[in-house]
Amino acid sequence: MTLPVVVDITIGSVFIYLILSLLASEIQELITTCLQWRAKHLKNSIELLLAGGSETEKSDITNARNLVQKLYNDPLINSLNQQAKDKIERQFRENPKSSNKKALGKKQSGPSYLPSETFAITLLDTLKIPQLVNYVKHPSEDSQTNLHMILASYKELKIGVNDQNSESYKTIQTIYGDIDQKFRDFVNQELPDDVPDNLIKSLAVLAQRGRIKIGDLTEEINQFKNEVETWFDRSMDRTSGVYKRNAKGVAILIGISIAILTNTDTFHLIQRLSQDSVIRSTITQSATQRTDYIKDPEARREIEKLLGNASIPIGWQNINQQLELLDTRDSNRGNVLLITIWQGFRLICGWILSGLAIAMGAPFWFDILNKVINVRNAGPKPVAYTKDQPSQK
Repeated sequence: MTLPVVVDITIGSVFIYLILSLLASEIQELITTCLQWRAKHLKNSIELLLAGGSETEKSDITNARNLVQKLYNDPLINSLNQQAKDKIERQFRENPKSSNKKALGKKQSGPSYLPSETFAITLLDTLKIPQLVNYVKHPSEDSQTNLHMILASYKELKIGVNDQNSESYKTIQTIYGDIDQKFRDFVNQELPDDVPDNLIKSLAVLAQRGRIKIGDLTEEINQFKNEVETWFDRSMDRTSGVYKRNAKGVAILIGISIAILTNTDTFHLIQRLSQDSVIRSTITQSATQRTDYIKDPEARREIEKLLGNASIPIGWQNINQQLELLDTRDSNRGNVLLITIWQGFRLICGWILSGLAIAMGAPFWFDILNKVINVRNAGPKPVAYTKDQPSQK
């Protein structure tokens, strides 16, 4: 087998994997949209972020879920939720109704992406941090009130303002000055009850970090908002990694399913491409001449027409060739059984190998295809010209 033949076999195999990967991507995107995996994963990740991780107390996790529900009801985040209104799209939303209600609450959908600035503004507004700052007495030389002190006493506010004999009341009085009825009403009526302890601790650490080189309380809260945005972005980076790993597992299942349904056996595919020059030439020309098919629907239809006229080595019409027995006229039943088992095992391995290849994704195979085509072409073809005729550009 010569090197050009090996390259053509590689192009043919990669091209078929690419076409099936495009199909797998469409199926996975449809499932992801209908079941709202991104929206549910985002909300669960925010709940874990506010609760302080999965290994926290159940009370903190419950409080985090309630707090996140309030965040999602805020107009800034609620406006990011584009719920389907057409009948067909609503039907897709209602099919996984029970699982969506558990993850997204009463609503049938939720945002799949949340900007860090929106999250920070909504969280601080829900916790009433900017409003609390307005009640702080003007910092003096004797008492430099900062955001860290405000957050440290956050969980003591509702108990402290109602009990003048407690130590919490003295701490609150040091920060906010004289506690009047207006401040008591604000604390008792406006501050949320279900706030996880770990969230306040995390915010206090962020406030302490943002206090460096910040002397004014107004500047400090602006820096604190930036710290919350950075905290959220770093958490979402880890969340994206977890989602991609989960999505890769789903992609492998979809890829193996497509390989079985289309009977795409890698071993049979390579064997047919190596033996049949017509199929190999048809697929190679299709992949080489129209490399814009991944974005051009017209080019994709032309390729499907070309492939339809050729005997592509995938599909259940090839099952007889895949399970074709050797000459067993002089063999006993034991040898025939072993050969049959071996061919069945090879077929299953071929499906699994094809499924793993399909799960690699269309961009992966598209890049490889372009590189192999460049190796095959080895530069542009020179233009012929004569002495009396100038070269054609």
